Amino acid sequence: MASPIFTTERLIVRPLLQADLPWFVELEGDPEVMRYTDRPAQTPEQSTFALLELAGRRELDGQLCLWAVVNREGEGLGTAAVYRNDDQQWEMGYKFHRYCWGQGLASELAEALVGYLQQPLKGETLHAFAFSDNVASCRILEKCGFALVREWFNPDYQLLDRHYQLTFSE
Repeated sequence: MASPIFTTERLIVRPLLQADLPWFVELEGDPEVMRYTDRPAQTPEQSTFALLELAGRRELDGQLCLWAVVNREGEGLGTAAVYRNDDQQWEMGYKFHRYCWGQGLASELAEALVGYLQQPLKGETLHAFAFSDNVASCRILEKCGFALVREWFNPDYQLLDRHYQLTFSE
C-alpha cells in the first residue's frame, strides 16, 4: 500500500494506485454519485485512462491531485481532489460511493483535508463548488469554515450552483 498523505480516525488518504481500478471505475461510473459533480458518469475506458494518468501523485504542484480515500482495511471508499481550476484558483472536491453516504465520512474527510491544506496553501484561498440540492455537501463546507460567496443558476444542469471559499491566514 502507498504511504498515506494523511489519515483520520476512520480514513486513509493516499495516492491512487493501479490496483484501485475496480472500485474507481465503479465510483466514476455511478450516475447517482456523479450527478453531484460537473461531469457525467464516466465509462470504464474514461475512468481507466484517468486513473492511469493520475496514479501515484502525491504533491500539490498546481496539477490535479486525485487521491484515494480508503478505510483502515484498505477498502476504496471514494476520492479527494485538490487542483488549480480553469481560473487558476485552488479548488478541492471529494466524492464517496453511495454506500458510504450518511455516515459522516465526508465531514471527516473535508475537515482533515482543510487541515492538511493549511500549511501548503498558507495565505491562499481555497475554493469549493456544490450544487444547492446537495444539501449535505453545502453543510459540510460551511461547517469547515467555507463562506458562500456566490449562488447562480447553472443552465447546464438546470439548478442552483454554489461557490464557497476559505482563505488560509499567513
